[in-house]
Amino acid sequence: MSMLSMLKRLFRAAEEMYQDEQVPKPKKPAAKKPAAKKPASAAKKPAAAAKKPAAAKRKKPASVSHSAQIYGEQSIFANPTAMFYPVPEQIRQMRTLSGYNNLNGQRSMESLFYQQGKYMEQYTDDFPDMVQCGRSVPMYYNLKDNELRAYFTWRTRYRMGALPPAQNAFLLLYAYEILNLIGFSSAELAYDALGNLLRDYGGQFPSVKKSLMRWIPDFAAYYQVPYRLEDEKEAAAITVLRHSSHSANELLLALDTLSKYHIKNSKLYLAEPEQVSEIVKAVYKALLTYYAEQKNQSFSAYLLGGQQREERIMFEGAVFYQHSPVANREYRLSPLCVYHCYQGKWARETFGGTPNAERIGALLRTVDSMLREQLKFKSKLKAGELPDGDADVIRKAIADYFEEQKRRNAPVITLNEDELAQIRQAAEHTTDMLTLPEDQQEPEAAPAAEMPEAAVEDEDDGELPDLPLSAPAMALLICLVTGESYQPLVDAGQMLSVLADEINENLYDTFGDTVIEMEDDDTPVLIEDYLDDLKGMLET
Repeated sequence: MSMLSMLKRLFRAAEEMYQDEQVPKPKKPAAKKPAAKKPASAAKKPAAAAKKPAAAKRKKPASVSHSAQIYGEQSIFANPTAMFYPVPEQIRQMRTLSGYNNLNGQRSMESLFYQQGKYMEQYTDDFPDMVQCGRSVPMYYNLKDNELRAYFTWRTRYRMGALPPAQNAFLLLYAYEILNLIGFSSAELAYDALGNLLRDYGGQFPSVKKSLMRWIPDFAAYYQVPYRLEDEKEAAAITVLRHSSHSANELLLALDTLSKYHIKNSKLYLAEPEQVSEIVKAVYKALLTYYAEQKNQSFSAYLLGGQQREERIMFEGAVFYQHSPVANREYRLSPLCVYHCYQGKWARETFGGTPNAERIGALLRTVDSMLREQLKFKSKLKAGELPDGDADVIRKAIADYFEEQKRRNAPVITLNEDELAQIRQAAEHTTDMLTLPEDQQEPEAAPAAEMPEAAVEDEDDGELPDLPLSAPAMALLICLVTGESYQPLVDAGQMLSVLADEINENLYDTFGDTVIEMEDDDTPVLIEDYLDDLKGMLET
């Protein structure tokens, strides 16, 4: 054990053992009782017996004077630590500052704090004791010497990049310094320091975090520095308002952040995240239109809260010294917030500052419920409670989404130029056959030996494929393969569904499946998987 530690222990022991002896108060003399009457026989005694010899008398003790003051327990040294850690001269000098304000000739707590802070802004310390400080509004003048030294030691270590153990009073005092630009050459650097303080200690100290969350936007508006969102809900509200510039999944997660019902934990979302996100965005856009056209109000305001304007006390709860009057100005903090300053008074205008978690939750829950019905999902979910008409809009938006997906996913047939030329030639020949009168006969072909070579080649190119189909059915098949219009068949009174059945029936042995499907509006659609095989059959 070092000599210094041994001395500390001895001093502490002396403080505990030492106690002034308390002098008891003198007792009051008992009241004299009245003398009892002597019997008559004893009334007269001899004179010799009445007096005792002088030698027999006792001497009275000297009188003792008593102090009226009562002494309590007192230690030998009120602050024995001060013997080993004397107060630095700079702290002594700091306490002599007056706080005089050169602007108005008055003294104030804020100006005193600023003067003392600027005087101590580069001060460093290495105090070994961690002293607890319980000040709710800590300032240099109301902290004891050992509390001040403990704070400056913490600040020194924190500025060097460490994360020393902190306490509320130290964090608040350091935040006051940042707000007043004490120790910072620019407002931008001080703004970064506020954000770092929030990230480093906000999770451990909720009350400090609450104060910093209020002061950070005030700081950006007062010093007019670029504002960075520190509030997750504020960022989510901006994403909802600017949904068109964000992906569907970003919109869903933003709504989920503001919602009481968390759709991101839904079984359906976990199974189909991309599809659920796209449908949520489609529903949100449909409700925006519906509220604007039918209800004459903003759906965003219905979910996030409307526009509000209120007076603002800048840096409320902090010690802040305003050096000079602020000019009239307006500062747009974000799409949700604007600060106004007029004749030294501040006001804050917000939009979407009070998101309604119940309404957003009901919206997401209803989308989840209806989408499960549409997809025939294994687990059902009860829909949320919505205003009249909203559920119908959501259901229609979901149906429109799937209809659009069906249209986009319809097979697209692509052919190269050679294939298209050959199939078109066969289709033209088939069309010519369909337009001939019934009683008109085909002219007999000339013997091959008497025809020119070129004519023979043309006739070979015009032959129909050898398929077990009637001419109208063959024409429909060729039209579907080439993408040509089959309107001439409809104009000729042919039933497309009948022709499709004929094609499917006669080609079933070849493909083992239907090759044409009929849509709800009686539109024939060729199954894309069999396109290449049909091309080969038609070309042959």
